Amino acid sequence: PQPVQITIPSGTAVTVQMIDSVDTSRNHPGDEFAASLATPIVVGDKVVVPQGADARVRLVEASSSGKFRGSSQLSLELVSVAVHGTPYSVQSSYYTQQGSSRGKRTAEAVGGGAVLGGLIGAIAGGRKGAAIGAGVGAGTGAGVEGLSKTQVLRVPSETKIDFTLKAPLTVTLKQ
Repeated sequence: PQPVQITIPSGTAVTVQMIDSVDTSRNHPGDEFAASLATPIVVGDKVVVPQGADARVRLVEASSSGKFRGSSQLSLELVSVAVHGTPYSVQSSYYTQQGSSRGKRTAEAVGGGAVLGGLIGAIAGGRKGAAIGAGVGAGTGAGVEGLSKTQVLRVPSETKIDFTLKAPLTVTLKQ
């Protein structure tokens, strides 16, 4: 029998299960990771790519938050799917994971330090002591936040991720 070409339309959802883990503290944009199809890709009533087929996922962005502002971000894209051992390049949507805002945490640390310093200063030296204590406490809160580590984002092994095809994919199947 002759091989048959089948086109998987753009907009098709593709769910993969990560085999490798991703960690922004040690991985960099451009790194690729092993994954497998968590569910088959079906066109009409025909399974075009079976569950368990090999897939590759690429780290597109791995940005860390600054010391005082911003948030960490990680973006992945599906770059290939293997059909009966033959890899096919794909264009997919991004999977994005975003950490908590560093600016909010800094504001909380500075504000909390100011309040605590103000209370201690008020107890120790009245109104003048409260003003001095608030300034010292705010500075301490900012200093502690500046020394803290940036947030690390991770995608553990076995995590299921949904991607959407941005362009049709034509594969050749042996009958």
